[in-house]
Amino acid sequence: MKLIFNLMKQPQKRIILLAQFTILLYYLPYFILGENSNILIHDNLDSVITYIKILLNNEAVFSFPSKVINQVLNGVPKHVICVTYDISLIIFKIFGVYFGYVINKLFVSFIGFWGMFLLLRKHFLPILNSNTQYISVGVSLIFSLLPFWSYSASVLGLPFVLFAFLNLRNNNKKFYNYLIILLFAFYSSLIIPGFFFLMILSVIFIFDVIKSRKINIPYFFGLFLLSLSYLLSHFPLIYSFLCYSTETHRFEFYKESIGFKTAILKFKYLFLEGQYHAHSLHKYFVLPVSVVLIVFYKSFNKTVKLIFVFIILTSLYYGFEDHHLLKPLLEKLTIFPVKLKRFHFLHPMFWFILLAVVLTWAESRIKYSKVYIFSLLTLQLVYGIMHHEIWINRNKPTFKEFYSEATFMKIKDVIDRPVDSYKVISVGLHPAVAQYNGFNTLDGYFANYPLEYKHEFRKIIENELNKDEALKKYFDNWGSRCYAFSSELGKDFISNKRDSIQDLAYDFKHLKTMGGEYIISVAPINESINTEIELMERINSDASYWNIFLYKIK
Repeated sequence: MKLIFNLMKQPQKRIILLAQFTILLYYLPYFILGENSNILIHDNLDSVITYIKILLNNEAVFSFPSKVINQVLNGVPKHVICVTYDISLIIFKIFGVYFGYVINKLFVSFIGFWGMFLLLRKHFLPILNSNTQYISVGVSLIFSLLPFWSYSASVLGLPFVLFAFLNLRNNNKKFYNYLIILLFAFYSSLIIPGFFFLMILSVIFIFDVIKSRKINIPYFFGLFLLSLSYLLSHFPLIYSFLCYSTETHRFEFYKESIGFKTAILKFKYLFLEGQYHAHSLHKYFVLPVSVVLIVFYKSFNKTVKLIFVFIILTSLYYGFEDHHLLKPLLEKLTIFPVKLKRFHFLHPMFWFILLAVVLTWAESRIKYSKVYIFSLLTLQLVYGIMHHEIWINRNKPTFKEFYSEATFMKIKDVIDRPVDSYKVISVGLHPAVAQYNGFNTLDGYFANYPLEYKHEFRKIIENELNKDEALKKYFDNWGSRCYAFSSELGKDFISNKRDSIQDLAYDFKHLKTMGGEYIISVAPINESINTEIELMERINSDASYWNIFLYKIK
C-alpha cells in the first residue's frame, strides 16, 4: 500500500521498523522450536487445526460443500468440517499444518499492527508529531501481539477494515479501501466477528442517511462488497442452511437459566478480563486509564464515549443473556441463528482505540506525561508478551506430543489393515489426535453435525452417561463433543497417566453395528468385567506423550 511505503520514508520510520522487528522476534520461538512449540489445545488443536488436516488428508480444501468426508462420523458433508473458502487454507496447503498455522498468525499480527496504526493515524488521533507518534506505534504493536485465538484475521483484522470503511465514509474512493474489504472477508469468520461488525457498520450507514438525507454511495458499495464477499467466502455455510435439510445436533442445544448474581459475575468477568477467544488483556493497564480519563474528563468527543458505552452495554448483554427473566424473551425475539453476545469479538479493537485516544489526550495535559505513558505502554507490552501462546501453554503437551504421529503410526502397524477399512473411537483423549493421524473415527468435535448421528452415537455411551449427571447434561444439552465418554475419566482429555477403567459400560454391540472395531484408550480397561474387548497391545515410549492401550472389539 502506497500509504504504508510513504510512512516508512518519514523520520518516524525507525520506531515503526523497531515495532516490525519486535513482531518478528515474538514469532521467532515458533520457528526455532518447530513442532515442539506449546500450541493452544482447547478449540484449536482439538478441533480447528485438525479440521485442516482432515481436509488435506481427503483432498477437500476447496471442494464443493456437499462432498462427503468418510473419515469422520461415518461420513459427513465437507461443510460440517469447514464452512469457509479463505486465504488461510491456501497457506496451510502450501506450508503444511504446523507452519501454515504459524505463518498465518505472523501475517495476521502484521495486519493487526498496520490496521490499528493507520486507523489511529487517520481517524482517531489529532495530527501526529514526534511527541505522539510513539503512542500510535506502541498501541498498535501491543494490539498486534495479543494472543488471539487460532489463525485468522477475525479479531486483529478489524482495525484495517474499519479504516477502509471510515475512508469511504469520508468519500475517499481509493481502490485499496475496497481491496482491504475484499481480503478481510476471505480471511475472517462471518459467524464470529463479521456478522456483528456488519451490524455496526450498517447502523453507522443508517445514521448518516438520516442525518444527511442522502446515501453515501462509496460507503454503501463497501457494505455491499463486504456482504457479497462473505457470501462467497462462506458459501459452504450458506449451502448448509439452504440446501442441507438434515437436522443438526444444534436443535437440542439447551442452556439452563441463571440468576442475577451469576449474570453480574459474567458481566464483570467480560468487562474486566475479556473473552478467551478474543483476548484483550486490558484489565490492569488499559481499563483503569480509559475509565478514569473518560469518566472524569468531559473533553472527549461523542465517538469515544459511544465506544465506551458500547463495551459496557455488550458486556451487560453477555452477562444477562441467560438470565431467567430475559432468556425466554430473547429466545422469542432472536431471529438470527448466531449468538448476539459475540459482539465481544469487537472489544479488543475498541479497548486499544480508547487507550490510544486517552493517552494522546493526556500527553499535552498532564505533567511528566511522557514518563507515565512510556511506562504504561512498556508494562502493557511486557504483560502481553507474558501471555505468549508458547509460554501460557508450557505445561501442556507440545504440538508434536499432542498429535504423536510416531505413536499412531505404531498403532497402524499393530492393526495392519488399510486405515480406511476400519473405524476407531478414543477413550480419554481427544478424537482429533486419531483424526490428525488419518484414522477413521466414529467420534469427534464438530459444531454442526447431524442430530440423527448424535442419537445413534449416544446409544453406545448411554450407560456411561447415566452414571454421571454432569456428563449426561454436557452431552445431551450441548453435544458438540461427540466423544466416547467414560464416567471414570470424566472430561479430562489431556492427562497421559490414568488409573485403570474398571467398568466401561458401552453398548459394544451397537458400537460394532456403527462400524467401530478398535478402541484407543489412555487407560487400561479391566477385561475381566469388559469381556467384549481384548487388549491388542500397549504402545508407549519415552518419546511419546500418550500412553496408549489398543483394544479390539470382539
